[in-house]
Amino acid sequence: MSDRPVTLIAPAIGALIAGTLKRLRRPSDGPLYPIAPGDRLWIREQFYLPRTFDHVAPTRAAELSATPIFAHDRDLPEWASGGLGPRRFARSLPKIWHRHHLIVTAVVTERLQAITDAEIEAEGHASREQFAAAWDAGLTLSGGPNRRWAANPHVMVIDFQHVAGPLPLEERSYA
Repeated sequence: MSDRPVTLIAPAIGALIAGTLKRLRRPSDGPLYPIAPGDRLWIREQFYLPRTFDHVAPTRAAELSATPIFAHDRDLPEWASGGLGPRRFARSLPKIWHRHHLIVTAVVTERLQAITDAEIEAEGHASREQFAAAWDAGLTLSGGPNRRWAANPHVMVIDFQHVAGPLPLEERSYA
């Protein structure tokens, strides 16, 4: 059993919280490979910190007892964030702050474009085209042309049980 981070951004984080997201798709040669039933994924999501932490790394802010405000809870345009600093990337969320985790129940491999319209809707997307655009946009750090929607790559389809709460305290760290 392993504990690993996985990033969810809008609209997927909203679909997870609403209970409609039941499966994740990730590149079959990506950082989650290999993954198996029983593995746990802790969710990284976008967040804000108070402006006083603008020039402080999130891990240091956690050590200083900062409290994150999750972007999903306060979906604000950048100009209207009040006393909050800029929206932070999900990948920079320290594990100590995560508030959701997933327990993997099954993993299969299939072609990306095998996703059904019902699954696309469950992920919070209005159309196949919107899902394809979001998939390609999510590859900016780890992708290449062979992972794009048009290439129809093999992906891991990960079924999970959502646990709306952090991992047990003894298993949490600032990393």
